[in-house]
Amino acid sequence: MKRLMPVSRFLLGALISLSLPPYGLWALAPICLGVYLKISEDKSFRRQLINAFSLWMGYFTISLVWMTDLTVPGWLVATPVQAFIMAIPMALIPSVGRGRALAIPSALVVGESIRWVVPFGGVPMSNLALGPIDTYLVDVVRVAGPLLLVATIGLLAVAVEGALSKKPRMVLGSLAVIVALLAVAQIAPVGESGQVINASVVQAGGQLGTRAATSDQVAVLDRHLAAINADVIDTDLMVWSESSVTAYAPLEQSAELSTVNKIASELEAVIVANFSEVEGNNFRNASVSINPGEGLTDRYDKVHLVPFGEYIPLRGFIEKFADLSLISREALPGSGAGILESRLGPLGNVISFEVYFPERVRSGVQSGARIITNPTLASSYTNSLVPEQSLASARLRAIEADRWVLQASTTGYSAIIDPEGRVVLRSDLKEQVVLTSQVQLRDGNTWATRFGKFPISILAIFLLAGSALASLKHRYSR
Repeated sequence: MKRLMPVSRFLLGALISLSLPPYGLWALAPICLGVYLKISEDKSFRRQLINAFSLWMGYFTISLVWMTDLTVPGWLVATPVQAFIMAIPMALIPSVGRGRALAIPSALVVGESIRWVVPFGGVPMSNLALGPIDTYLVDVVRVAGPLLLVATIGLLAVAVEGALSKKPRMVLGSLAVIVALLAVAQIAPVGESGQVINASVVQAGGQLGTRAATSDQVAVLDRHLAAINADVIDTDLMVWSESSVTAYAPLEQSAELSTVNKIASELEAVIVANFSEVEGNNFRNASVSINPGEGLTDRYDKVHLVPFGEYIPLRGFIEKFADLSLISREALPGSGAGILESRLGPLGNVISFEVYFPERVRSGVQSGARIITNPTLASSYTNSLVPEQSLASARLRAIEADRWVLQASTTGYSAIIDPEGRVVLRSDLKEQVVLTSQVQLRDGNTWATRFGKFPISILAIFLLAGSALASLKHRYSR
Protein backbone atom coordinates (compact mmCIF):
# COMPACT_ATOMS: atom_id res chain seq x y z
CA MET A 1 0.00 0.00 0.00
CA LYS A 2 2.83 2.40 0.89
CA ARG A 3 4.38 1.84 -2.54
CA LEU A 4 1.19 3.10 -4.15
CA MET A 5 1.11 6.30 -2.07
CA PRO A 6 3.64 8.28 -4.16
CA VAL A 7 1.85 7.15 -7.33
CA SER A 8 -1.52 8.41 -6.09
CA ARG A 9 -0.02 11.79 -5.24
CA PHE A 10 1.73 11.95 -8.62
CA LEU A 11 -1.63 11.37 -10.30
CA LEU A 12 -3.24 14.10 -8.20
CA GLY A 13 -0.49 16.49 -9.32
CA ALA A 14 -1.04 15.51 -12.95
CA LEU A 15 -4.75 16.30 -12.53
CA ILE A 16 -3.90 19.71 -11.03
CA SER A 17 -1.91 20.53 -14.18
CA LEU A 18 -5.19 20.30 -16.12
CA SER A 19 -6.35 23.41 -14.25
CA LEU A 20 -4.01 25.45 -16.47
CA PRO A 21 -4.71 26.78 -19.95
CA PRO A 22 -5.45 25.41 -22.49
CA TYR A 23 -7.35 22.75 -20.51
CA GLY A 24 -9.19 25.26 -18.33
CA LEU A 25 -10.38 22.83 -15.64
CA TRP A 26 -9.41 25.33 -12.94
CA ALA A 27 -11.48 23.70 -10.16
CA LEU A 28 -9.20 20.64 -10.28
CA ALA A 29 -6.51 22.66 -8.49
CA PRO A 30 -8.35 23.29 -5.19
CA ILE A 31 -10.20 19.95 -5.35
CA CYS A 32 -7.09 17.81 -5.90
CA LEU A 33 -5.07 19.86 -3.40
CA GLY A 34 -7.84 19.34 -0.85
CA VAL A 35 -7.84 15.58 -1.48
CA TYR A 36 -4.04 15.54 -1.21
CA LEU A 37 -4.18 17.37 2.13
CA LYS A 38 -6.76 14.91 3.43
CA ILE A 39 -4.76 11.78 2.56
CA SER A 40 -1.30 13.15 3.33
CA GLU A 41 -1.47 14.19 6.97
CA ASP A 42 1.79 12.97 8.51
CA LYS A 43 3.89 14.20 11.43
CA SER A 44 7.16 13.18 9.79
CA PHE A 45 8.83 15.98 7.79
CA ARG A 46 10.57 13.38 5.64
CA ARG A 47 7.29 11.67 4.74
CA GLN A 48 5.60 15.01 4.10
CA LEU A 49 8.45 16.02 1.79
CA ILE A 50 8.20 12.76 -0.18
CA ASN A 51 4.43 13.18 -0.48
CA ALA A 52 4.67 16.79 -1.62
CA PHE A 53 7.52 16.05 -4.03
CA SER A 54 5.45 13.27 -5.62
CA LEU A 55 2.50 15.66 -6.00
CA TRP A 56 4.50 18.39 -7.72
CA MET A 57 6.44 15.93 -9.88
CA GLY A 58 3.08 14.91 -11.33
CA TYR A 59 2.13 18.55 -11.80
CA PHE A 60 5.33 19.73 -13.48
CA THR A 61 5.87 16.61 -15.58
CA ILE A 62 2.70 17.57 -17.44
CA SER A 63 2.66 21.36 -17.10
CA LEU A 64 6.29 21.83 -18.25
CA VAL A 65 6.10 19.41 -21.18
CA TRP A 66 6.23 22.42 -23.54
CA MET A 67 9.94 22.62 -22.68
CA THR A 68 10.59 19.56 -24.84
CA ASP A 69 10.16 21.80 -27.88
CA LEU A 70 13.24 23.68 -26.66
CA THR A 71 15.30 20.96 -25.00
CA VAL A 72 14.40 17.55 -23.56
CA PRO A 73 17.37 17.60 -21.11
CA GLY A 74 16.17 21.00 -19.88
CA TRP A 75 12.71 19.55 -19.19
CA LEU A 76 14.22 16.55 -17.37
CA VAL A 77 16.29 18.86 -15.17
CA ALA A 78 13.66 21.55 -14.58
CA THR A 79 10.84 19.20 -13.53
CA PRO A 80 12.38 17.82 -10.30
CA VAL A 81 13.94 21.20 -9.46
CA GLN A 82 10.57 22.98 -9.69
CA ALA A 83 8.86 20.14 -7.81
CA PHE A 84 11.40 20.31 -4.98
CA ILE A 85 10.97 24.09 -4.64
CA MET A 86 7.19 23.70 -4.24
CA ALA A 87 7.51 20.62 -2.00
CA ILE A 88 9.67 22.12 0.77
CA PRO A 89 7.09 24.70 1.98
CA MET A 90 4.29 22.11 1.80
CA ALA A 91 6.34 19.72 3.94
CA LEU A 92 6.27 22.40 6.68
CA ILE A 93 2.46 22.42 6.91
CA PRO A 94 1.43 21.16 10.39
CA SER A 95 -0.52 17.90 10.31
CA VAL A 96 -2.95 19.23 12.94
CA GLY A 97 -3.63 22.42 14.84
CA ARG A 98 -5.18 25.83 14.33
CA GLY A 99 -2.28 27.07 12.24
CA ARG A 100 -2.81 24.43 9.54
CA ALA A 101 -5.53 26.39 7.72
CA LEU A 102 -3.23 29.43 7.43
CA ALA A 103 -0.16 27.37 6.57
CA ILE A 104 -1.72 25.73 3.50
CA PRO A 105 -2.24 28.88 1.34
CA SER A 106 0.98 30.32 2.77
CA ALA A 107 2.97 27.28 1.61
CA LEU A 108 1.66 27.65 -1.93
CA VAL A 109 2.54 31.36 -1.96
CA VAL A 110 6.04 30.72 -0.59
CA GLY A 111 6.70 27.99 -3.16
CA GLU A 112 5.56 30.11 -6.10
CA SER A 113 7.45 33.15 -4.75
CA ILE A 114 10.69 31.18 -4.69
CA ARG A 115 10.37 29.58 -8.10
CA TRP A 116 9.54 32.95 -9.68
CA VAL A 117 13.04 34.04 -8.63
CA VAL A 118 15.25 30.91 -8.74
CA PRO A 119 16.81 29.15 -10.52
CA PHE A 120 18.12 31.17 -13.46
CA GLY A 121 16.15 34.27 -12.51
CA GLY A 122 12.91 32.32 -12.07
CA VAL A 123 10.59 30.25 -14.25
CA PRO A 124 7.03 31.38 -13.40
CA MET A 125 5.44 29.64 -16.39
CA SER A 126 2.75 27.05 -15.56
CA ASN A 127 1.99 28.79 -12.25
CA LEU A 128 -1.24 28.11 -10.37
CA ALA A 129 -2.59 31.64 -10.86
CA LEU A 130 -3.14 31.01 -14.58
CA GLY A 131 -5.99 28.59 -13.91
CA PRO A 132 -8.83 30.78 -12.54
CA ILE A 133 -8.34 33.53 -15.13
CA ASP A 134 -12.02 33.38 -16.17
CA THR A 135 -13.49 33.35 -12.64
CA TYR A 136 -14.53 36.06 -10.20
CA LEU A 137 -11.56 35.09 -8.03
CA VAL A 138 -9.19 36.84 -10.44
CA ASP A 139 -10.25 40.28 -9.11
CA VAL A 140 -7.97 39.78 -6.10
CA VAL A 141 -4.85 40.31 -8.23
CA ARG A 142 -5.49 44.08 -8.07
CA VAL A 143 -4.97 43.84 -4.31
CA ALA A 144 -1.71 41.88 -4.12
CA GLY A 145 -1.03 40.42 -7.54
CA PRO A 146 -1.19 36.80 -8.70
CA LEU A 147 0.26 35.46 -5.44
CA LEU A 148 -2.96 36.43 -3.68
CA LEU A 149 -4.86 34.46 -6.33
CA VAL A 150 -2.60 31.49 -5.53
CA ALA A 151 -3.45 31.96 -1.84
CA THR A 152 -7.16 31.98 -2.73
CA ILE A 153 -6.73 28.61 -4.45
CA GLY A 154 -5.10 27.40 -1.22
CA LEU A 155 -8.06 28.64 0.82
CA LEU A 156 -10.44 26.74 -1.45
CA ALA A 157 -8.28 23.64 -0.93
CA VAL A 158 -8.66 24.13 2.84
CA ALA A 159 -12.43 24.22 2.34
CA VAL A 160 -12.31 20.99 0.33
CA GLU A 161 -10.22 19.30 3.01
CA GLY A 162 -12.66 20.57 5.66
CA ALA A 163 -15.60 19.12 3.72
CA LEU A 164 -13.86 15.73 3.37
CA SER A 165 -12.98 15.77 7.08
CA LYS A 166 -16.49 16.88 8.08
CA LYS A 167 -15.24 20.08 9.68
CA PRO A 168 -17.83 22.72 8.81
CA ARG A 169 -15.98 25.47 10.70
CA MET A 170 -12.95 24.99 8.46
CA VAL A 171 -15.14 25.19 5.38
CA LEU A 172 -17.04 28.28 6.49
CA GLY A 173 -13.91 30.03 7.74
CA SER A 174 -12.07 29.55 4.44
CA LEU A 175 -15.03 30.70 2.37
CA ALA A 176 -15.51 33.74 4.63
CA VAL A 177 -11.91 34.83 4.04
CA ILE A 178 -12.34 34.45 0.27
CA VAL A 179 -15.52 36.54 0.32
CA ALA A 180 -13.70 39.20 2.34
CA LEU A 181 -10.82 39.29 -0.16
CA LEU A 182 -13.25 39.67 -3.06
CA ALA A 183 -15.01 42.49 -1.22
CA VAL A 184 -11.69 44.29 -0.70
CA ALA A 185 -10.91 43.83 -4.40
CA GLN A 186 -14.09 45.70 -5.34
CA ILE A 187 -13.07 48.80 -3.38
CA ALA A 188 -9.33 48.66 -4.11
CA PRO A 189 -7.95 51.62 -6.12
CA VAL A 190 -7.73 51.37 -9.90
CA GLY A 191 -6.22 53.53 -12.62
CA GLU A 192 -7.64 56.69 -14.14
CA SER A 193 -9.06 56.95 -17.65
CA GLY A 194 -7.16 59.02 -20.18
CA GLN A 195 -6.86 59.57 -23.91
CA VAL A 196 -8.63 57.15 -26.26
CA ILE A 197 -6.58 56.02 -29.26
CA ASN A 198 -6.67 53.37 -31.97
CA ALA A 199 -4.14 50.60 -31.36
CA SER A 200 -3.09 47.66 -33.52
CA VAL A 201 -1.16 44.42 -33.10
CA VAL A 202 0.46 42.73 -36.11
CA GLN A 203 0.72 38.95 -36.43
CA ALA A 204 3.03 37.88 -39.24
CA GLY A 205 1.71 34.34 -39.45
CA GLY A 206 3.55 31.17 -40.40
CA GLN A 207 4.13 27.65 -39.15
CA LEU A 208 4.52 26.53 -35.55
CA GLY A 209 7.62 24.66 -34.43
CA THR A 210 10.15 26.85 -36.25
CA ARG A 211 13.41 28.09 -34.74
CA ALA A 212 15.55 31.15 -35.45
CA ALA A 213 18.57 28.99 -36.29
CA THR A 214 16.70 27.11 -39.03
CA SER A 215 14.25 29.72 -40.39
CA ASP A 216 14.43 32.67 -42.79
CA GLN A 217 14.45 35.77 -40.58
CA VAL A 218 13.99 38.10 -43.55
CA ALA A 219 10.70 36.34 -44.32
CA VAL A 220 9.36 37.32 -40.88
CA LEU A 221 9.77 41.01 -41.69
CA ASP A 222 8.26 40.45 -45.14
CA ARG A 223 5.19 38.78 -43.59
CA HIS A 224 4.75 41.74 -41.23
CA LEU A 225 4.85 44.10 -44.21
CA ALA A 226 2.40 41.91 -46.13
CA ALA A 227 -0.04 41.91 -43.21
CA ILE A 228 0.12 45.71 -42.95
CA ASN A 229 -0.28 46.22 -46.71
CA ALA A 230 -3.25 43.87 -46.96
CA ASP A 231 -5.73 46.49 -45.76
CA VAL A 232 -6.16 50.16 -44.87
CA ILE A 233 -5.21 50.63 -41.21
CA ASP A 234 -6.28 53.62 -39.13
CA THR A 235 -4.15 53.47 -36.01
CA ASP A 236 -2.18 55.63 -33.59
CA LEU A 237 -0.06 52.84 -32.09
CA MET A 238 1.08 49.63 -33.78
CA VAL A 239 2.89 46.75 -32.04
CA TRP A 240 4.91 44.20 -34.00
CA SER A 241 5.79 40.74 -32.72
CA GLU A 242 9.02 39.56 -31.13
CA SER A 243 11.97 39.20 -33.55
CA SER A 244 9.92 40.94 -36.22
CA VAL A 245 13.17 42.43 -37.51
CA THR A 246 16.67 40.97 -37.61
CA ALA A 247 19.62 43.34 -38.00
CA TYR A 248 23.32 43.39 -37.30
CA ALA A 249 24.51 45.65 -34.50
CA PRO A 250 24.11 48.52 -34.15
CA LEU A 251 20.44 48.34 -35.16
CA GLU A 252 20.27 52.15 -35.05
CA GLN A 253 22.28 52.24 -38.29
CA SER A 254 20.53 49.38 -40.07
CA ALA A 255 18.57 49.47 -43.31
CA GLU A 256 15.83 47.49 -41.55
CA LEU A 257 15.26 50.37 -39.12
CA SER A 258 14.90 52.74 -42.06
CA THR A 259 12.17 50.46 -43.43
CA VAL A 260 10.25 50.60 -40.17
CA ASN A 261 10.71 54.38 -39.98
CA LYS A 262 9.16 54.72 -43.42
CA ILE A 263 6.11 52.65 -42.45
CA ALA A 264 5.61 54.68 -39.25
CA SER A 265 5.56 57.86 -41.31
CA GLU A 266 3.18 56.41 -43.90
CA LEU A 267 0.75 55.25 -41.20
CA GLU A 268 1.30 58.38 -39.08
CA ALA A 269 1.48 56.02 -36.12
CA VAL A 270 3.91 55.14 -33.35
CA ILE A 271 5.39 51.70 -34.04
CA VAL A 272 6.80 49.39 -31.37
CA ALA A 273 8.98 46.91 -33.27
CA ASN A 274 11.19 44.18 -31.86
CA PHE A 275 14.70 43.61 -33.17
CA SER A 276 16.96 40.60 -32.93
CA GLU A 277 20.24 42.52 -32.97
CA VAL A 278 23.05 40.14 -33.96
CA GLU A 279 26.55 40.81 -32.67
CA GLY A 280 29.03 38.01 -33.31
CA ASN A 281 28.05 34.91 -31.33
CA ASN A 282 25.52 36.87 -29.29
CA PHE A 283 22.36 38.85 -29.87
CA ARG A 284 20.14 41.32 -28.06
CA ASN A 285 16.37 41.10 -27.91
CA ALA A 286 15.41 44.76 -28.20
CA SER A 287 12.14 46.64 -28.53
CA VAL A 288 12.20 50.12 -30.06
CA SER A 289 9.63 52.89 -30.27
CA ILE A 290 9.47 54.87 -33.50
CA ASN A 291 7.65 58.17 -33.83
CA PRO A 292 6.32 59.03 -37.29
CA GLY A 293 8.55 61.57 -39.03
CA GLU A 294 11.10 61.42 -36.21
CA GLY A 295 12.46 57.87 -36.26
CA LEU A 296 13.79 55.87 -33.35
CA THR A 297 12.77 57.43 -30.04
CA ASP A 298 13.66 54.88 -27.38
CA ARG A 299 15.00 51.36 -26.89
CA TYR A 300 14.48 48.61 -24.29
CA ASP A 301 16.60 45.45 -24.16
CA LYS A 302 14.96 42.34 -22.71
CA VAL A 303 15.98 41.77 -19.08
CA HIS A 304 14.53 38.33 -18.24
CA LEU A 305 15.89 35.90 -20.80
CA VAL A 306 14.48 32.41 -21.39
CA PRO A 307 16.74 29.70 -19.92
CA PHE A 308 17.26 26.88 -22.42
CA GLY A 309 15.62 29.13 -25.02
CA GLU A 310 17.67 32.32 -25.40
CA TYR A 311 20.65 31.03 -23.47
CA ILE A 312 21.83 27.71 -22.00
CA PRO A 313 22.62 27.68 -18.26
CA LEU A 314 25.64 25.49 -17.52
CA ARG A 315 26.20 25.21 -21.26
CA GLY A 316 29.64 23.58 -20.95
CA PHE A 317 28.16 20.74 -18.92
CA ILE A 318 24.87 20.25 -20.78
CA GLU A 319 26.42 20.23 -24.27
CA LYS A 320 28.17 16.97 -23.33
CA PHE A 321 24.76 15.29 -23.30
CA ALA A 322 22.65 17.26 -25.77
CA ASP A 323 22.80 18.89 -29.20
CA LEU A 324 22.66 22.65 -28.62
CA SER A 325 23.15 23.69 -32.24
CA LEU A 326 19.63 25.19 -32.38
CA ILE A 327 20.72 27.76 -29.78
CA SER A 328 24.03 28.67 -31.37
CA ARG A 329 23.82 32.33 -30.35
CA GLU A 330 23.13 33.39 -26.78
CA ALA A 331 21.23 36.51 -25.80
CA LEU A 332 22.75 39.32 -23.78
CA PRO A 333 20.45 40.69 -21.03
CA GLY A 334 19.43 44.31 -20.72
CA SER A 335 18.65 46.27 -17.57
CA GLY A 336 16.26 48.86 -16.23
CA ALA A 337 12.51 49.42 -16.29
CA GLY A 338 10.30 48.06 -19.06
CA ILE A 339 9.47 51.42 -20.63
CA LEU A 340 9.61 53.07 -24.05
CA GLU A 341 9.11 56.81 -24.54
CA SER A 342 6.94 57.91 -27.44
CA ARG A 343 4.83 60.84 -28.61
CA LEU A 344 1.85 59.07 -26.95
CA GLY A 345 3.69 59.15 -23.64
CA PRO A 346 5.49 56.31 -21.85
CA LEU A 347 4.68 52.82 -23.14
CA GLY A 348 5.23 49.79 -20.91
CA ASN A 349 7.11 47.03 -22.73
CA VAL A 350 7.61 43.43 -21.69
CA ILE A 351 9.12 41.06 -24.23
CA SER A 352 7.68 37.55 -24.55
CA PHE A 353 8.70 35.54 -21.41
CA GLU A 354 8.72 38.73 -19.33
CA VAL A 355 4.91 38.86 -19.35
CA TYR A 356 4.97 36.09 -16.73
CA PHE A 357 6.85 38.36 -14.30
CA PRO A 358 4.57 40.86 -12.50
CA GLU A 359 7.58 42.92 -11.47
CA ARG A 360 8.56 43.62 -15.08
CA VAL A 361 5.16 45.16 -15.83
CA ARG A 362 5.23 46.93 -12.47
CA SER A 363 8.59 48.54 -13.35
CA GLY A 364 7.00 50.09 -16.43
CA VAL A 365 3.85 51.27 -14.66
CA GLN A 366 5.89 52.89 -11.89
CA SER A 367 7.87 54.68 -14.60
CA GLY A 368 4.65 56.14 -15.99
CA ALA A 369 3.51 53.54 -18.54
CA ARG A 370 -0.06 54.24 -19.69
CA ILE A 371 -0.45 51.05 -21.73
CA ILE A 372 1.44 47.73 -21.88
CA THR A 373 2.93 46.31 -25.10
CA ASN A 374 4.00 42.67 -25.24
CA PRO A 375 5.84 41.50 -28.36
CA THR A 376 6.06 37.70 -28.24
CA LEU A 377 6.97 34.82 -30.53
CA ALA A 378 5.53 31.33 -29.81
CA SER A 379 6.78 29.99 -33.14
CA SER A 380 9.26 27.68 -31.36
CA TYR A 381 6.40 25.59 -29.95
CA THR A 382 4.40 22.97 -31.80
CA ASN A 383 1.06 23.38 -30.03
CA SER A 384 -1.11 25.91 -28.16
CA LEU A 385 0.23 25.27 -24.62
CA VAL A 386 2.60 28.24 -24.45
CA PRO A 387 0.41 30.65 -26.50
CA GLU A 388 -2.55 29.92 -24.18
CA GLN A 389 -0.48 30.49 -21.04
CA SER A 390 1.11 33.64 -22.48
CA LEU A 391 -2.35 35.03 -23.20
CA ALA A 392 -3.54 34.18 -19.68
CA SER A 393 -0.46 35.90 -18.22
CA ALA A 394 -1.11 39.01 -20.30
CA ARG A 395 -4.68 39.06 -18.96
CA LEU A 396 -3.39 38.85 -15.37
CA ARG A 397 -0.99 41.73 -16.04
CA ALA A 398 -3.86 43.81 -17.46
CA ILE A 399 -5.97 43.32 -14.33
CA GLU A 400 -3.26 43.87 -11.73
CA ALA A 401 -1.94 46.99 -13.48
CA ASP A 402 -5.35 48.22 -14.67
CA ARG A 403 -3.91 48.84 -18.11
CA TRP A 404 -4.78 47.79 -21.65
CA VAL A 405 -2.34 45.15 -22.93
CA LEU A 406 -1.37 44.76 -26.59
CA GLN A 407 0.10 41.29 -27.19
CA ALA A 408 1.60 40.79 -30.65
CA SER A 409 2.76 37.26 -31.52
CA THR A 410 4.45 35.95 -34.64
CA THR A 411 2.38 32.75 -34.93
CA GLY A 412 0.75 32.35 -31.49
CA TYR A 413 -2.16 34.38 -30.14
CA SER A 414 -2.10 38.11 -30.75
CA ALA A 415 -4.66 39.95 -28.65
CA ILE A 416 -5.97 43.28 -27.40
CA ILE A 417 -6.91 42.99 -23.73
CA ASP A 418 -8.83 45.51 -21.62
CA PRO A 419 -8.06 46.40 -17.95
CA GLU A 420 -10.68 43.88 -16.76
CA GLY A 421 -8.67 41.10 -18.40
CA ARG A 422 -11.23 40.61 -21.15
CA VAL A 423 -9.94 39.69 -24.60
CA VAL A 424 -11.43 42.29 -26.94
CA LEU A 425 -9.81 40.86 -30.09
CA ARG A 426 -7.72 37.73 -30.63
CA SER A 427 -6.07 36.09 -33.63
CA ASP A 428 -5.94 32.41 -34.46
CA LEU A 429 -2.73 30.42 -34.36
CA LYS A 430 -0.55 30.85 -37.48
CA GLU A 431 -2.89 33.54 -38.86
CA GLN A 432 -1.54 36.58 -40.71
CA VAL A 433 -3.61 39.49 -39.46
CA VAL A 434 -3.66 43.03 -38.07
CA LEU A 435 -6.07 43.57 -35.16
CA THR A 436 -7.20 47.14 -34.40
CA SER A 437 -9.37 48.48 -31.60
CA GLN A 438 -9.96 51.61 -29.57
CA VAL A 439 -8.04 51.53 -26.28
CA GLN A 440 -7.46 53.89 -23.37
CA LEU A 441 -4.20 55.30 -22.11
CA ARG A 442 -4.49 55.11 -18.32
CA ASP A 443 -2.70 56.55 -15.29
CA GLY A 444 -2.46 55.69 -11.61
CA ASN A 445 -1.60 52.61 -9.56
CA THR A 446 -3.40 49.65 -8.07
CA TRP A 447 -2.18 48.23 -4.76
CA ALA A 448 -0.52 45.45 -6.74
CA THR A 449 1.61 47.87 -8.79
CA ARG A 450 2.22 50.18 -5.82
CA PHE A 451 3.50 47.55 -3.38
CA GLY A 452 4.43 44.57 -5.56
CA LYS A 453 4.76 40.98 -4.37
CA PHE A 454 7.09 41.65 -1.43
CA PRO A 455 4.43 42.22 1.29
CA ILE A 456 2.40 39.08 0.53
CA SER A 457 5.56 36.98 0.16
CA ILE A 458 6.88 38.09 3.55
CA LEU A 459 3.47 37.60 5.20
CA ALA A 460 3.26 34.05 3.80
CA ILE A 461 6.77 33.24 5.05
CA PHE A 462 5.94 34.43 8.57
CA LEU A 463 2.60 32.59 8.68
CA LEU A 464 4.13 29.34 7.44
CA ALA A 465 7.15 29.58 9.73
CA GLY A 466 4.98 30.52 12.71
CA SER A 467 2.61 27.61 12.12
CA ALA A 468 5.48 25.15 11.73
CA LEU A 469 7.25 26.38 14.87
CA ALA A 470 4.03 26.31 16.91
CA SER A 471 3.37 22.74 15.79
CA LEU A 472 6.92 21.70 16.65
CA LYS A 473 6.69 23.34 20.08
CA HIS A 474 3.35 21.62 20.76
CA ARG A 475 4.75 18.25 19.73
CA TYR A 476 7.77 18.53 22.09
CA SER A 477 5.67 19.87 24.95
CA ARG A 478 3.50 16.78 24.73
